Amino acid sequence: MIKYIAAFLSLSSFFCHGAVTWTGNVGTDIFDGSNYSGLPNGLVLGPNVTVEDDITFSNATVTIPQVSAQQRFQVASGFTMTVDGSNFSLTGGSNDGIGGVPGSKLPAGPAGPTLNIINGSSLEAFFIVNGVQMYVDGTSSVTLGGGGNPVNISSIDLDTGATLSFTRETIAQFNAEHLSKITINGTAAQEGLNFTIDALGAAGSTITAIPEPSAGLLGAIGCIVLLLRRRR
Repeated sequence: MIKYIAAFLSLSSFFCHGAVTWTGNVGTDIFDGSNYSGLPNGLVLGPNVTVEDDITFSNATVTIPQVSAQQRFQVASGFTMTVDGSNFSLTGGSNDGIGGVPGSKLPAGPAGPTLNIINGSSLEAFFIVNGVQMYVDGTSSVTLGGGGNPVNISSIDLDTGATLSFTRETIAQFNAEHLSKITINGTAAQEGLNFTIDALGAAGSTITAIPEPSAGLLGAIGCIVLLLRRRR
């Protein structure tokens, strides 16, 4: 009997917690609730309105438009926003971004939402804020257009091959303001060891995650061993 009750509770939880998905039914505006399925009844989506659920953008074209003041697409702490094979861009001179609810902050905590950029996605935002834990896989890229502090009380983890660009943060500014917020494959970012950095125009910079030398060395040793075995 207990196992049947547990199964019922599990199914009930599944049906009550349906993830939000992007449809793009009426356009590309990230703040327009008509572009989603699965939003809670009565929720009027807009800037700084919290989505309390996981949300997925698959093969989507999404814009972050200019709205009044400087605002954000907001996801609650403990939930995940996944950008899968999708393209996000700023439009209309937008200075808006993606964030968690006020009070979420890293590294001191509490953490905000997780933001996964995967499968060849390209995400452009002005900033991330309020405890966002961003992950960028090796096929994807992120561009942050804000100056001052576009990675605001948040963190970013890059897989080997991922790129992170700042259009208004020079190399010196990146090193001073953001280096401590970046990890590469889960380890501390160290220039020349697991990432390279290059100037992007006169005012920006681009970070590329690279394999650590030890990984390359192990690969070379493996090739040598294989060649020796073949000669035998």
